[in-house]
Amino acid sequence: MTDDSRTARQLARSKQKRAGDRSAQLANTRMKLPAHKLAKLQLDEELREAVDRARAVASNIARRRAERTLAGELRRYELAEIDEQLAKLEQGAGVEIRQFHDAERWRARLIEEGTAALAEFPGGTDDRFPALIEAARRERDTGLPRGAARQLFRHVVERLKPPPEPDEVSDDDDDADDD
Repeated sequence: MTDDSRTARQLARSKQKRAGDRSAQLANTRMKLPAHKLAKLQLDEELREAVDRARAVASNIARRRAERTLAGELRRYELAEIDEQLAKLEQGAGVEIRQFHDAERWRARLIEEGTAALAEFPGGTDDRFPALIEAARRERDTGLPRGAARQLFRHVVERLKPPPEPDEVSDDDDDADDD
């Protein structure tokens, strides 16, 4: 049966079914999200309460029923917008993981090679690095607890963080100067 031979009612029912499938998938995804990721999503207060109610259900059968109820709630909202927020969240998580691994590699390299590796460090250098590297190397050699290595790691993470993006407000200030 092609779209030409289908009635308007059949087309509407197909569209509604696709929307239902999509909202069911989103409901399942929201219920499985860890709490810290769910908190980062910008959800309407009513929707957040519905997600929290559904996530609170423990029994498998009742959880499936709660998931269907949440899917019904999601149909009242713009699904594309919610999907986009989740995609941005997942993309951001990948970046954070990469930055964490880079920081681990740089910490290991700085401890191994010492201050000579600072010349290639992408985050730039400052006065704290030599002391932190020396303390971490001393810990490694003596077998002391890893407090200095942790400090070095935190400092490396801070230096590798990308600079904050300029706010749109600063763009408006530049326009005001042109007048």
